[in-house]
Amino acid sequence: MENINDKKYLTKFNTASFAMAGFGQNLIIGLVNGFLLFFYTDVFLLGAGAAGILMIVARIWDALNDPIMGTFVDKTNSRWGKMRPYLLATPIPLAISTALLFIVPNISFGWKVAYAYITYLAWGMIYTICDVPFWGLASVMTPNPKERISFISFSRLFHSVGGALPILLVPLFVKLFGGNEKGFLAIGISVGIFGGLLFSLSFFGTKERCKVEKNSSSLKESLRYLKINKPLMTVVLANVIGFTRAMPVVASMYIATYVLGDSSLNIIIVGGWGVAGYLGMILTPKICKKYNYRQIYYIAAVIGVLSCLLLLLLGKNIYAITICLTLCGFPYGVASNINYAMIADSVEYVEWKTGNRTEGITISLQTLMNKLMSAFQIGLVSLVLIIIHFVEPIKIGDKLFTQPQSPFALNGFFFTITVIPAIGWALSVIPMRFYSFIGAERQQAHIELGERRKAAFEKEEAQECPQAEAE
Repeated sequence: MENINDKKYLTKFNTASFAMAGFGQNLIIGLVNGFLLFFYTDVFLLGAGAAGILMIVARIWDALNDPIMGTFVDKTNSRWGKMRPYLLATPIPLAISTALLFIVPNISFGWKVAYAYITYLAWGMIYTICDVPFWGLASVMTPNPKERISFISFSRLFHSVGGALPILLVPLFVKLFGGNEKGFLAIGISVGIFGGLLFSLSFFGTKERCKVEKNSSSLKESLRYLKINKPLMTVVLANVIGFTRAMPVVASMYIATYVLGDSSLNIIIVGGWGVAGYLGMILTPKICKKYNYRQIYYIAAVIGVLSCLLLLLLGKNIYAITICLTLCGFPYGVASNINYAMIADSVEYVEWKTGNRTEGITISLQTLMNKLMSAFQIGLVSLVLIIIHFVEPIKIGDKLFTQPQSPFALNGFFFTITVIPAIGWALSVIPMRFYSFIGAERQQAHIELGERRKAAFEKEEAQECPQAEAE
């Protein structure tokens, strides 16, 4: 019998479906994460403080819901598997809730605040229901670890393009529809529908292959597995304390609009970051052949810190910002890729240690990690806006006009994309010192899991053969 760790499980349609579903999902999250704060402050005119509080509260609430959703996933046992039932139910609600985020209702300020809270909280809960099982698919579509890192790396290329595409689309829609308000509404509707349609492929084009008996553990019992899962906790901690690594992208619209004086330059700024990150994702499988995950994290952090400090020395101009953020994008792309691979590995770490697969509760920590990072990023940008005394645009008739910012404010924005991300890169390597599921230990775990699965497969075949003979 072919070694289960060498066998290929995924069809081309499986891989393409997961990649395109992630493209659709990241198209939506790229629009929301990249532009909703700017939309709230500069189009919805909610105010920096109110917008920041809303987004932090919503993200933390969503993050707390993730382990609960993970427990639901682990308890699910349908003919479609553990993950896929939720992926069938969520594309339409996700599309509708995305469109609702970018409506500017003609009501009083108090009701506008209420509308923003209701729509954003609803969107976040719907996103949680689809996000946890979607990323759980990465660990159950194939039990082959080599095939998994390859297909995750391939899929992440499409995911990253989807996440970056709003950078090009937002200014295009704003120009085509004659202003920020109509442009954001149009792109909210378009991205919601198109992204939701593509995301439906996560149900129709995938298959769960790593199956175990239904997990009847309670939330409390499921959380105990997290104590065992040291690789997972290390990755989560490294990313949460290093959340500022992505600040150049989160704050890029403010940099382009106020520091450089032209919002359309955001395309160039983030474009360099995105292209370099894309290259990093392409090269991740080759890099993983030469270095283990911990070593890759160390190298990425050094490049990230040096790139940010170089920008601090070169100053506030479009050439320096583009070059340095391009340099910084490469290690970010690599680090992002191996995060998903390490978290998928951590599912098998727990299976190796306990015999139980806990994709739901494990992947919920990944989505919780992402949401906490996003909450901290948005919260920090909002705090910076308050500290530097950001002057909001004014609305005259149907048009919005940006206001000049003080030198102190401009320096504050620049500090946000240089010193702050450099600190994040440096902090992220501290927990990775304790990441030990590499080398001989990881190899031994996959060998033993392969032997267990082979034995289970042979036992299942032996039970089925007498039935076939009887017929």
